[in-house]
Amino acid sequence: MKKNMQSLLGKKSELPAKCWQRRIGLALLFIALSACEAPLDLSGAEAEGAKDLRRYDMLQAAAHSGDEVMVVSSVGAIVVSGDSGENWQRFELPGRPPLIDITACPSGEFFALDTERRVWRRDSDAGQWTSSVLDTPESTLSIHCAPNGRLWVSASFGTLYWSAGDMQQWTEFSLYEDLQFTAVRFVDENKGFALGEFGTVLTSTDGGDSWEALEPIPNEFYPMGVDFLDAQTGWAGGLDGVIWQTTDGGLNWERQQSVTSAPIYNVHASEHGVFAVGGSAKLVERVGGKWQAFEGATEVLAFMRGVDTLDNGSLLVAGGGGTLVVIPLAERSKSNEGNKGSNK
Repeated sequence: MKKNMQSLLGKKSELPAKCWQRRIGLALLFIALSACEAPLDLSGAEAEGAKDLRRYDMLQAAAHSGDEVMVVSSVGAIVVSGDSGENWQRFELPGRPPLIDITACPSGEFFALDTERRVWRRDSDAGQWTSSVLDTPESTLSIHCAPNGRLWVSASFGTLYWSAGDMQQWTEFSLYEDLQFTAVRFVDENKGFALGEFGTVLTSTDGGDSWEALEPIPNEFYPMGVDFLDAQTGWAGGLDGVIWQTTDGGLNWERQQSVTSAPIYNVHASEHGVFAVGGSAKLVERVGGKWQAFEGATEVLAFMRGVDTLDNGSLLVAGGGGTLVVIPLAERSKSNEGNKGSNK
Protein backbone atom coordinates (compact mmCIF):
# COMPACT_ATOMS: atom_id res chain seq x y z
CA MET A 1 0.00 0.00 0.00
CA LYS A 2 1.43 3.37 -1.00
CA LYS A 3 1.85 6.10 1.58
CA ASN A 4 2.33 9.82 1.03
CA MET A 5 5.88 10.59 2.14
CA GLN A 6 5.01 14.15 3.16
CA SER A 7 3.41 12.71 6.29
CA LEU A 8 6.31 10.37 6.91
CA LEU A 9 9.32 12.53 6.24
CA GLY A 10 8.67 15.11 8.94
CA LYS A 11 10.31 18.48 8.69
CA LYS A 12 12.59 19.60 5.88
CA SER A 13 15.66 21.53 6.95
CA GLU A 14 18.51 23.36 5.24
CA LEU A 15 21.93 22.42 6.62
CA PRO A 16 25.04 24.58 6.10
CA ALA A 17 28.31 22.75 5.47
CA LYS A 18 30.84 23.04 8.33
CA CYS A 19 33.54 20.99 9.95
CA TRP A 20 32.41 18.20 12.27
CA GLN A 21 35.02 16.93 14.70
CA ARG A 22 33.30 13.81 15.93
CA ARG A 23 34.51 10.63 14.27
CA ILE A 24 32.47 7.49 14.22
CA GLY A 25 33.92 4.63 12.18
CA LEU A 26 31.50 2.72 10.00
CA ALA A 27 32.04 -1.01 10.31
CA LEU A 28 32.57 -2.50 6.86
CA LEU A 29 31.59 -6.16 6.75
CA PHE A 30 33.35 -6.81 3.46
CA ILE A 31 36.83 -6.01 4.80
CA ALA A 32 36.65 -8.85 7.30
CA LEU A 33 35.96 -11.38 4.56
CA SER A 34 39.07 -10.81 2.49
CA ALA A 35 41.28 -13.32 4.31
CA CYS A 36 39.26 -16.45 3.54
CA GLU A 37 38.08 -16.23 -0.03
CA ALA A 38 38.39 -18.48 -3.05
CA PRO A 39 39.96 -17.63 -6.42
CA LEU A 40 37.85 -16.17 -9.21
CA ASP A 41 38.34 -16.70 -12.91
CA LEU A 42 38.07 -13.55 -15.03
CA SER A 43 38.35 -13.84 -18.80
CA GLY A 44 40.18 -11.24 -20.85
CA ALA A 45 41.43 -9.45 -17.75
CA GLU A 46 43.94 -6.66 -18.20
CA ALA A 47 47.34 -7.09 -16.56
CA GLU A 48 47.64 -5.71 -13.02
CA GLY A 49 51.23 -4.47 -13.27
CA ALA A 50 50.43 -1.10 -14.85
CA LYS A 51 48.03 -0.09 -12.09
CA ASP A 52 49.43 2.01 -9.27
CA LEU A 53 47.89 -0.16 -6.53
CA ARG A 54 48.90 -1.51 -3.14
CA ARG A 55 48.21 -4.90 -1.67
CA TYR A 56 46.56 -3.19 1.30
CA ASP A 57 44.13 -1.28 -0.95
CA MET A 58 40.53 -2.23 -0.23
CA LEU A 59 38.84 -0.91 -3.35
CA GLN A 60 35.23 -0.04 -2.59
CA ALA A 61 33.53 1.54 -5.60
CA ALA A 62 34.04 2.77 -9.16
CA ALA A 63 32.52 5.45 -11.37
CA HIS A 64 33.20 6.90 -14.79
CA SER A 65 32.44 9.92 -16.96
CA GLY A 66 33.32 9.41 -20.60
CA ASP A 67 36.76 7.78 -20.77
CA GLU A 68 37.69 8.94 -17.28
CA VAL A 69 37.38 6.24 -14.61
CA MET A 70 37.92 6.49 -10.85
CA VAL A 71 38.12 3.81 -8.18
CA VAL A 72 38.27 4.60 -4.44
CA SER A 73 40.21 2.77 -1.72
CA SER A 74 39.39 2.63 1.98
CA VAL A 75 42.94 3.86 2.72
CA GLY A 76 42.28 7.27 1.17
CA ALA A 77 43.53 6.65 -2.36
CA ILE A 78 41.79 7.27 -5.67
CA VAL A 79 43.04 5.39 -8.72
CA VAL A 80 42.31 7.28 -11.94
CA SER A 81 42.34 6.32 -15.61
CA GLY A 82 41.84 8.79 -18.46
CA ASP A 83 41.55 6.14 -21.16
CA SER A 84 38.84 3.71 -20.01
CA GLY A 85 41.16 1.60 -17.86
CA GLU A 86 44.21 1.17 -20.07
CA ASN A 87 46.50 3.27 -17.87
CA TRP A 88 46.17 4.29 -14.23
CA GLN A 89 47.51 6.90 -11.84
CA ARG A 90 47.22 6.96 -8.06
CA PHE A 91 46.20 9.99 -5.98
CA GLU A 92 46.13 10.04 -2.18
CA LEU A 93 43.82 12.47 -0.41
CA PRO A 94 45.02 14.46 2.62
CA GLY A 95 44.66 12.52 5.85
CA ARG A 96 43.97 9.28 3.97
CA PRO A 97 40.20 9.36 4.57
CA PRO A 98 38.38 5.98 4.63
CA LEU A 99 36.58 6.27 1.30
CA ILE A 100 33.54 4.06 0.73
CA ASP A 101 31.80 5.28 -2.43
CA ILE A 102 32.18 7.45 -5.54
CA THR A 103 29.83 8.83 -8.19
CA ALA A 104 30.10 10.87 -11.40
CA CYS A 105 27.76 13.70 -12.39
CA PRO A 106 26.62 14.62 -15.91
CA SER A 107 28.84 17.71 -15.60
CA GLY A 108 31.94 15.50 -15.47
CA GLU A 109 32.53 16.18 -11.78
CA PHE A 110 33.32 13.29 -9.43
CA PHE A 111 32.20 13.09 -5.80
CA ALA A 112 33.52 10.60 -3.22
CA LEU A 113 32.20 9.76 0.26
CA ASP A 114 34.10 8.66 3.35
CA THR A 115 32.94 7.18 6.65
CA GLU A 116 33.63 10.43 8.51
CA ARG A 117 30.72 12.20 6.77
CA ARG A 118 32.95 14.04 4.35
CA VAL A 119 32.03 14.50 0.70
CA TRP A 120 35.02 14.99 -1.61
CA ARG A 121 34.62 16.88 -4.89
CA ARG A 122 36.94 16.71 -7.91
CA ASP A 123 36.50 19.76 -10.07
CA SER A 124 36.23 18.83 -13.76
CA ASP A 125 38.43 21.77 -14.81
CA ALA A 126 41.05 22.27 -12.07
CA GLY A 127 41.33 18.61 -11.17
CA GLN A 128 41.67 19.41 -7.47
CA TRP A 129 39.89 17.58 -4.63
CA THR A 130 38.10 19.58 -1.93
CA SER A 131 35.97 18.27 0.93
CA SER A 132 32.93 19.36 2.89
CA VAL A 133 31.66 17.77 6.08
CA LEU A 134 27.99 16.89 6.29
CA ASP A 135 26.78 18.30 9.61
CA THR A 136 24.93 15.27 10.96
CA PRO A 137 25.39 12.68 13.71
CA GLU A 138 24.16 9.97 11.33
CA SER A 139 26.42 7.46 9.61
CA THR A 140 26.70 8.06 5.87
CA LEU A 141 26.55 4.99 3.63
CA SER A 142 26.39 5.86 -0.07
CA ILE A 143 26.56 8.69 -2.60
CA HIS A 144 24.79 9.07 -5.96
CA CYS A 145 24.65 11.87 -8.53
CA ALA A 146 21.28 11.96 -10.28
CA PRO A 147 20.85 12.90 -13.95
CA ASN A 148 19.46 16.29 -12.86
CA GLY A 149 22.74 17.04 -11.08
CA ARG A 150 21.50 16.60 -7.52
CA LEU A 151 23.96 14.87 -5.24
CA TRP A 152 22.38 12.34 -2.85
CA VAL A 153 23.85 10.85 0.32
CA SER A 154 22.07 8.03 2.15
CA ALA A 155 22.45 7.70 5.89
CA SER A 156 21.23 6.07 9.08
CA PHE A 157 18.04 6.95 11.01
CA GLY A 158 16.07 6.80 7.77
CA THR A 159 17.74 9.92 6.42
CA LEU A 160 18.59 11.21 2.94
CA TYR A 161 20.53 14.38 2.09
CA TRP A 162 20.81 16.19 -1.22
CA SER A 163 22.80 19.13 -2.50
CA ALA A 164 22.77 21.04 -5.77
CA GLY A 165 26.42 19.99 -6.16
CA ASP A 166 28.23 22.92 -4.58
CA MET A 167 28.21 21.11 -1.19
CA GLN A 168 27.56 24.43 0.58
CA GLN A 169 23.97 23.63 1.48
CA TRP A 170 22.33 20.28 2.10
CA THR A 171 18.61 19.51 2.28
CA GLU A 172 17.51 16.75 4.66
CA PHE A 173 14.62 14.32 4.33
CA SER A 174 14.10 11.84 7.15
CA LEU A 175 11.72 9.11 8.18
CA TYR A 176 13.02 9.51 11.74
CA GLU A 177 13.13 5.75 12.07
CA ASP A 178 15.91 3.44 13.19
CA LEU A 179 16.88 2.15 9.76
CA GLN A 180 19.69 2.72 7.28
CA PHE A 181 19.18 3.87 3.73
CA THR A 182 21.85 2.00 1.77
CA ALA A 183 21.30 3.33 -1.77
CA VAL A 184 19.67 6.02 -3.89
CA ARG A 185 19.26 5.54 -7.65
CA PHE A 186 17.70 7.88 -10.20
CA VAL A 187 17.07 6.53 -13.70
CA ASP A 188 16.25 9.95 -15.19
CA GLU A 189 15.82 13.52 -14.01
CA ASN A 190 12.57 12.74 -12.22
CA LYS A 191 12.24 9.04 -11.39
CA GLY A 192 14.26 7.67 -8.51
CA PHE A 193 14.38 5.07 -5.75
CA ALA A 194 15.79 4.90 -2.23
CA LEU A 195 16.25 1.48 -0.63
CA GLY A 196 17.18 0.61 2.91
CA GLU A 197 17.06 -1.66 5.91
CA PHE A 198 14.01 -3.85 6.59
CA GLY A 199 13.28 -3.92 2.87
CA THR A 200 12.34 -0.23 2.80
CA VAL A 201 11.57 1.11 -0.68
CA LEU A 202 10.79 4.76 -1.50
CA THR A 203 10.14 6.18 -4.95
CA SER A 204 10.07 9.72 -6.35
CA THR A 205 8.65 11.10 -9.59
CA ASP A 206 9.78 14.72 -9.16
CA GLY A 207 13.53 14.49 -8.81
CA GLY A 208 13.42 13.87 -5.06
CA ASP A 209 11.27 16.83 -3.99
CA SER A 210 8.79 14.31 -2.59
CA TRP A 211 8.79 10.57 -1.94
CA GLU A 212 6.27 7.75 -1.67
CA ALA A 213 6.73 4.61 0.41
CA LEU A 214 6.09 1.34 -1.42
CA GLU A 215 5.53 -2.08 0.04
CA PRO A 216 8.86 -3.32 1.44
CA ILE A 217 10.97 -6.08 -0.05
CA PRO A 218 9.94 -9.28 1.81
CA ASN A 219 11.69 -10.80 4.82
CA GLU A 220 12.96 -7.45 6.16
CA PHE A 221 15.67 -7.64 3.51
CA TYR A 222 18.85 -5.58 3.93
CA PRO A 223 19.90 -4.36 0.45
CA MET A 224 23.68 -4.09 0.20
CA GLY A 225 23.83 -3.59 -3.57
CA VAL A 226 21.14 -1.85 -5.64
CA ASP A 227 20.73 -0.71 -9.23
CA PHE A 228 17.96 -0.02 -11.73
CA LEU A 229 18.07 -0.55 -15.48
CA ASP A 230 15.07 1.72 -16.06
CA ALA A 231 12.02 3.06 -14.25
CA GLN A 232 10.48 -0.42 -14.04
CA THR A 233 13.35 -2.87 -13.67
CA GLY A 234 15.79 -3.12 -10.80
CA TRP A 235 17.70 -5.48 -8.51
CA ALA A 236 18.72 -5.55 -4.87
CA GLY A 237 21.36 -7.94 -3.50
CA GLY A 238 22.32 -8.86 0.04
CA LEU A 239 23.45 -11.59 2.41
CA ASP A 240 23.60 -15.27 1.44
CA GLY A 241 23.74 -14.38 -2.25
CA VAL A 242 20.09 -13.33 -2.27
CA ILE A 243 18.99 -11.06 -5.15
CA TRP A 244 15.49 -9.61 -5.54
CA GLN A 245 14.11 -8.23 -8.81
CA THR A 246 11.31 -5.79 -9.58
CA THR A 247 9.77 -5.35 -13.04
CA ASP A 248 7.01 -2.91 -12.05
CA GLY A 249 8.87 0.02 -10.55
CA GLY A 250 9.25 -1.42 -7.05
CA LEU A 251 5.61 -2.32 -6.47
CA ASN A 252 6.49 -6.02 -6.26
CA TRP A 253 9.75 -7.92 -5.78
CA GLU A 254 10.56 -11.48 -6.85
CA ARG A 255 13.39 -13.46 -5.30
CA GLN A 256 15.83 -14.71 -7.93
CA GLN A 257 17.37 -18.17 -8.06
CA SER A 258 20.66 -17.93 -6.18
CA VAL A 259 23.96 -19.00 -7.71
CA THR A 260 26.09 -18.26 -4.63
CA SER A 261 25.83 -18.21 -0.85
CA ALA A 262 28.33 -15.33 -0.61
CA PRO A 263 26.97 -11.88 0.22
CA ILE A 264 26.22 -9.59 -2.72
CA TYR A 265 27.90 -6.22 -2.14
CA ASN A 266 27.05 -4.41 -5.36
CA VAL A 267 24.79 -4.65 -8.40
CA HIS A 268 25.31 -2.80 -11.68
CA ALA A 269 22.86 -2.60 -14.59
CA SER A 270 23.43 -0.95 -17.97
CA GLU A 271 22.94 -1.57 -21.68
CA HIS A 272 26.03 -3.79 -21.51
CA GLY A 273 24.44 -6.21 -19.03
CA VAL A 274 23.55 -6.76 -15.39
CA PHE A 275 26.31 -7.83 -13.01
CA ALA A 276 26.68 -8.45 -9.27
CA VAL A 277 29.81 -8.77 -7.13
CA GLY A 278 30.39 -9.90 -3.58
CA GLY A 279 32.28 -11.91 -1.02
CA SER A 280 34.43 -14.93 -1.78
CA ALA A 281 35.48 -13.30 -5.06
CA LYS A 282 32.03 -13.72 -6.56
CA LEU A 283 31.16 -12.14 -9.90
CA VAL A 284 27.82 -13.16 -11.39
CA GLU A 285 25.82 -11.92 -14.37
CA ARG A 286 22.29 -12.10 -15.65
CA VAL A 287 22.01 -13.98 -18.93
CA GLY A 288 18.79 -15.02 -20.62
CA GLY A 289 16.74 -13.95 -17.61
CA LYS A 290 18.81 -16.02 -15.15
CA TRP A 291 21.80 -15.39 -12.92
CA GLN A 292 24.95 -17.39 -13.56
CA ALA A 293 28.63 -17.33 -12.62
CA PHE A 294 30.74 -15.08 -14.82
CA GLU A 295 32.89 -17.17 -17.14
CA GLY A 296 36.60 -16.32 -16.92
CA ALA A 297 40.22 -17.39 -16.95
CA THR A 298 42.41 -15.23 -14.68
CA GLU A 299 42.37 -16.18 -10.99
CA VAL A 300 42.30 -13.61 -8.19
CA LEU A 301 41.89 -14.04 -4.44
CA ALA A 302 39.81 -11.19 -3.07
CA PHE A 303 36.32 -10.02 -2.29
CA MET A 304 34.67 -7.89 -4.99
CA ARG A 305 33.02 -4.58 -4.13
CA GLY A 306 33.21 -2.16 -7.07
CA VAL A 307 31.62 -2.83 -10.47
CA ASP A 308 30.97 -0.61 -13.49
CA THR A 309 30.56 -0.94 -17.25
CA LEU A 310 32.64 1.60 -19.17
CA ASP A 311 31.79 3.55 -22.31
CA ASN A 312 34.01 1.28 -24.42
CA GLY A 313 31.95 -1.76 -23.40
CA SER A 314 34.44 -3.12 -20.85
CA LEU A 315 33.47 -4.43 -17.41
CA LEU A 316 35.46 -3.11 -14.44
CA VAL A 317 35.52 -5.00 -11.14
CA ALA A 318 37.46 -4.01 -8.02
CA GLY A 319 37.92 -5.31 -4.52
CA GLY A 320 40.27 -6.37 -1.75
CA GLY A 321 44.02 -6.73 -1.99
CA GLY A 322 44.24 -4.00 -4.63
CA THR A 323 42.29 -6.09 -7.14
CA LEU A 324 41.31 -4.04 -10.20
CA VAL A 325 40.39 -5.81 -13.41
CA VAL A 326 39.05 -4.49 -16.73
CA ILE A 327 37.38 -7.08 -18.95
CA PRO A 328 36.63 -6.37 -22.65
CA LEU A 329 33.10 -7.76 -22.90
CA ALA A 330 33.12 -7.56 -26.70
CA GLU A 331 35.74 -10.30 -26.84
CA ARG A 332 33.62 -12.77 -24.90
CA SER A 333 31.68 -15.60 -26.47
CA LYS A 334 28.55 -14.78 -28.41
CA SER A 335 26.79 -17.28 -26.15
CA ASN A 336 26.06 -14.39 -23.80
CA GLU A 337 24.15 -12.54 -26.52
CA GLY A 338 20.76 -11.67 -25.11
CA ASN A 339 22.16 -10.36 -21.82
CA LYS A 340 21.00 -6.95 -22.95
CA GLY A 341 17.58 -7.89 -24.16
CA SER A 342 16.62 -10.66 -21.75
CA ASN A 343 17.19 -9.00 -18.39
CA LYS A 344 13.58 -8.15 -17.64
